Amino acid sequence: MAVGNAQIRIEELGQHLFQALTQLCFLTPRCRRRIGELKEVEFLTLSLLHQTTPRTVGDLQRQLGILPAQMSRIIRALEDRERPLIACRINAGDKRKIDVDLTPAGRKAFNEYQSARIPALVEVLTKLNDEEQEHLVHLIDRIRDILRVAPAAAPATF
Repeated sequence: MAVGNAQIRIEELGQHLFQALTQLCFLTPRCRRRIGELKEVEFLTLSLLHQTTPRTVGDLQRQLGILPAQMSRIIRALEDRERPLIACRINAGDKRKIDVDLTPAGRKAFNEYQSARIPALVEVLTKLNDEEQEHLVHLIDRIRDILRVAPAAAPATF
């Protein structure tokens, strides 16, 4: 019986975490996206490149869990700007693959997108006392460690 209760508790925890993450996403006001502003999936692509560059188009596609046609549209959208956010070139080791690099403009766009959302999070976090903040840091670090070694998630739908 303890296993069943533990499973229910984990599912409840998953629900609570999902609800909290959803509420955090709503902290940034939603408005009509202006021309040139990043879509969420474009930011996620820049985020992957910010972590490690270059990456192949196939690697980005697998990490994002999207279809090849969707990845092509994202690559085109990030490349076909007045100041391209990414640069693509044929992989030196395998001519069938395309390497994607973050450009200086891409790095700037990534930082601006992220910076625009952090103040709202900081405002919420200031309501936690020092002990709660330390505990949250520990939990976030632990979850990030788990995610680093977890197998890739099932493809997402965007």
